[in-house]
Amino acid sequence: MSNAMTPKQINGPAGRFYEVNGDLLPSVTHVLQCIAKPALVGWSAKEERKIVVEAATKLYADETVAGDLSRATFVALLEGELGRTRGHQRTLRKAAEIGTGTHKLIEWHVRTALGEPVGPEPAVADESLWAFMAWQDWAKEVTLEPILCEQVVYSRQYGYAGTMDLLANVRGVPTLLDWKTGKAVYPEAFLQSVAYQHALVEMGHAAADVGAIVRLPKTIGDPAFEVVDVPEDFDELFATFLATLKLWRWWYANEEDARQRFDRRRSGAA
Repeated sequence: MSNAMTPKQINGPAGRFYEVNGDLLPSVTHVLQCIAKPALVGWSAKEERKIVVEAATKLYADETVAGDLSRATFVALLEGELGRTRGHQRTLRKAAEIGTGTHKLIEWHVRTALGEPVGPEPAVADESLWAFMAWQDWAKEVTLEPILCEQVVYSRQYGYAGTMDLLANVRGVPTLLDWKTGKAVYPEAFLQSVAYQHALVEMGHAAADVGAIVRLPKTIGDPAFEVVDVPEDFDELFATFLATLKLWRWWYANEEDARQRFDRRRSGAA
């Protein structure tokens, strides 16, 4: 019998990690956050502006606060209307909930197809159900044959871990699949895929011949799905992932050092 421990996911302020045989390995998605996303800054500002305008308009139309207000009173009322969570964060959180619901529903149906024990079918929001229905259309079209579902994979050689969505035969070809709910598939998804592909092989699982990202609709009324194949230059993509992992380790070490210095100053230590 193997003495290997079951990998345990650990989420905290420092990010997402997996405990594997006593080692704490960063998740692939956590590592990839080191890659800058300039478009996200503009989007965040746009979302925040929109929500501030909506809140100010609502206050203006509210008869209970009509009349002359001091600047301080108006600011206080506006901050109360906005709440403590920033607008773009609320939007991101809602999007994450849609994605989580979609993943749960797909996982439930795949595990059922594999004959694995599952609980009740998860209840999800309409947006997640819409995305799942698009996934069903795609799965039928490609004659999907699941092999491994929501498998934790890790590389002891390089020191990272993650949870892949599905290894399956797609039109008879072993394929590593990743589900995305969003407007587009971004290049970081390719790095995530090759990292998981390497970990699968290192752990002795069946190898995937190819990788694919399946983008599912996030809004009702968008019935389409989009399949983006991971480029075939595996070695170059994996080298890029390893470079990102090196950058993440540098960043994390410096962040940890800064946190420790801050804690010492706060506690009054020298």
